[in-house]
Amino acid sequence: MKNPYDYLFNGMGFIFIDLSAFGLPDILPDFIGYLSFAYGIHLLPSFHNLKRWSKNFAIILMIMSFFVELARWLGYKVPGEIGIDFMQFLFIVFMYWVFQLLLHIHNNKPLEAKTFKTYQKFMAFMLCGFVIQAFSINVDTSMREITHFIDSLLQVFSYFFVIFYYRTCHKYYKELNEKKVHSLE
Repeated sequence: MKNPYDYLFNGMGFIFIDLSAFGLPDILPDFIGYLSFAYGIHLLPSFHNLKRWSKNFAIILMIMSFFVELARWLGYKVPGEIGIDFMQFLFIVFMYWVFQLLLHIHNNKPLEAKTFKTYQKFMAFMLCGFVIQAFSINVDTSMREITHFIDSLLQVFSYFFVIFYYRTCHKYYKELNEKKVHSLE
């Protein structure tokens, strides 16, 4: 059985890691990350309405990010830069829905507590980074690099919180499925 947390993990990697160098397009495009998120959400063991909303939101973000990436590849600056900031905001909203879904699918109190703590840390760091990034255009040019560094650092912290959380969920899901297989024997 496929582990949905592997796909959620891969989706985070594709979205957070930007491997564009020397003017080349991103090697790990975001739209593949959203596709991986949609499939991972599809595999989650739930029939909750949040699952349907989250999966549909991931598909919408996949389509939107394809056009943002296409604008970047073609060299359109204004729509591409606005699109990147807007996509980052939509990613934060999307992760809110994903965390709400993850809070409602497990019947394991310690995992629910870890989900809520990870959700709080992720949202705090991502929103702080997003606000710093949004207001960095009002900062003096000499300080702009420092504000971008702080923004990037906060986003990296939030990324690692989610990655460690998915790792824990992966182990839980694997143990849960092994118990099911052993109970059938």
